[in-house]
Amino acid sequence: MKKIELTKDRNMLFFFGAAIGALLFIITYGTAILDIHYDAWILRSPDIDIKQHYIGFLNFINDPWTFPIGNTDSLSYPHMMSVVWTDSIPGFCVLIKLLRFALPKIPQLFGIFGLLTFALNGAFAALLVYEVVGSRAAAVFSCPFFIMSFTVLHRMYYHTALASHWIILAALLYFYTDRKYSIKRDAAVYALFSFLCVSIHSYFLPMAGIILFFDTVFVNRQKKKISFSMLIPLLSFCISGIATLFIYGAFTSGVEHGGFAIGEFNSNLNTLYNSLGYGMLPELPLARGTQYEGFGYLGLGILVLCVICGGYLIFRVVKSGMKGTLKCLKDHFRILLTVLMGLSFAVISVFPEADFNETVLIPDILPGVIKRLFGIFRSNGRFIWPLMYIIMLSCIYILFKMSSKLPAAAFIVLSVCLFLQGADLRSWVAEKNEWYTEKYDYTGYFDEHGPDHDSFEHIVMTFDNGDLKMDTGYFAAVNDKTINRFYFARVIDKIEQEQLEKYKEAALSGNPVPGCVYFFNGETLKEWEGADLTIEKVNEDIYMGY
Repeated sequence: MKKIELTKDRNMLFFFGAAIGALLFIITYGTAILDIHYDAWILRSPDIDIKQHYIGFLNFINDPWTFPIGNTDSLSYPHMMSVVWTDSIPGFCVLIKLLRFALPKIPQLFGIFGLLTFALNGAFAALLVYEVVGSRAAAVFSCPFFIMSFTVLHRMYYHTALASHWIILAALLYFYTDRKYSIKRDAAVYALFSFLCVSIHSYFLPMAGIILFFDTVFVNRQKKKISFSMLIPLLSFCISGIATLFIYGAFTSGVEHGGFAIGEFNSNLNTLYNSLGYGMLPELPLARGTQYEGFGYLGLGILVLCVICGGYLIFRVVKSGMKGTLKCLKDHFRILLTVLMGLSFAVISVFPEADFNETVLIPDILPGVIKRLFGIFRSNGRFIWPLMYIIMLSCIYILFKMSSKLPAAAFIVLSVCLFLQGADLRSWVAEKNEWYTEKYDYTGYFDEHGPDHDSFEHIVMTFDNGDLKMDTGYFAAVNDKTINRFYFARVIDKIEQEQLEKYKEAALSGNPVPGCVYFFNGETLKEWEGADLTIEKVNEDIYMGY
C-alpha cells in the first residue's frame, strides 16, 4: 500500500512540476513562438547560434534518409555532415523526420521544444526535491528555483539544447533514489541516460556519466562487496554513448578537432555569485571573455539560502568537532559522495587554471598535448551546472533538516528566498518577454537578390560570411537547394576548400559546373577573374555569378 501511495505522489509531483515549468515558460516567452508556422523570431534573432540550430534541423528533416541516419549533405554539398555538428538536437531531429508526413514543409518546433524543456525541468526538479526532502509541499515550492535557473535562461534560444537540464536533474534523482540492487536494471538505465544525452547534446554525456559513476560507487558500497560486475552499468553507459554517436553520424563527417583545447572556456571562481549583469548583483570581472561559458550564477534567493544553511553547517561542525563531523560523513555515505561529486564538478569546470576575477590563482602549466586530448569538451566551464543544482538541493535539504520541529519556518524562509529569486530575475525575464512576444517579419536574401529560383540547384559561397550562410542555408531548406558551406560546431575547412578549388578550376577552364550560383566578395572575385560567369554586384562588397 505504501508503495502505491509513493507512486501516486511521484506521478502527481511530476505533473505539477511539469505544469509549473510550462507556466513559467509562457510567462517568460509568451505563446507566439509556439506557432509552428512562425519562424521569423528565429531568423531575425541577433544570435547566430539559434539560426544555425534551426536551419540545420530544417535541412536535415527535408533531406532523404541516409545511413548513419544523422547525416545530410545539403549544407556542405557534396560532403555528408552530421546533424550533431549543427547542434540541432539530433534525437529531436530524427523524431520529427519520422513524423515528417504529418507536418508542414517548414515546421518551426523550437518553441514547443522549449516548452517541453521547461516542463521536464520542473517535473524532474519536483521529483528530486521530494526524494531528498520527503515533502510534497517542499517539492512544489522549490521546483521554480530549478526551472528558472539563470543558466537555463542563459541557454534557452542561444544554445537551445543546453537548456535541457532535466537530464542532469534526472541523473541526480537516480543517484538519490533508494532502490534494490539490480545490475540489469542499472545497465539498462545507464544506457538510456547515455542515449538521451547524445540525443540532446553530447556535453551532457560526461556530466551524467560522473553522477552515475558516484551512483555506482554508492550502490556497490551498499553491497559491501567489490566485484568487476560493478563496472557493467558504466560499460553499458559508454557503449550506448558511442553507438548513439555513430548512428547520428558523428564519426563519419571528417570534422577537424585540431586546435581545440580544454580550458579556453572554463569557469571563473566567482561564477556562482557573478550575475554577469543579468541579475541585481553587480557584474564581476572575468580573466577572459570566454569564461561566460562557465556562467553558473545561483541567483539572489539561493545565495541568501546558502548563507543561512552555511551558517547552520558551521555551527554544527563546531559543535560536533572534527571527529564528530568525520563520523557523520562515514555514517551517511551518500552525503560524503555528494560532497566529493560537487568538488569533482568544481575542479573540472575551472581546469586547467584557477582564476578569481581577473587574477590567476593557479596558473595553467599543462602541456598543450594533454589539453588538446580533452579538447572535445573544451567548454569545460559548463560542468559548473551540476554543482549549481547540488548546492540548490543541499540548501533545501539542510533548511528542512534544521527546521524539522517547525516546518512552517522552513516554508517562510523558502518563500522569502523564492521572492528574492524572482526579483533578481524580473528585469531579465521582462526583457526576454518583450523580445519573444514581438511579431517579426523575415525577407530572405533571394527574395531581394539573385536569379530565378528555378535556374540553379546549388549555391557556392567563395568566402566566409555568417549572415549570408544563414540566409542561404534557410533558402536551401525551403527550396530544396544545396550549399557548399555552413556554420558547424566543428570545422571541415580542408574539405570545403578542396571542393571550392574544383568549382574554381571548372569555371576558369570555361566549363563551370551547371546549376550553380556563386557568391563572391571583392577579394575572391579577383581570384576567380576570367571565369566563364555573368557577374552582378549585389551590394557594397558582395557579388553574384551565374
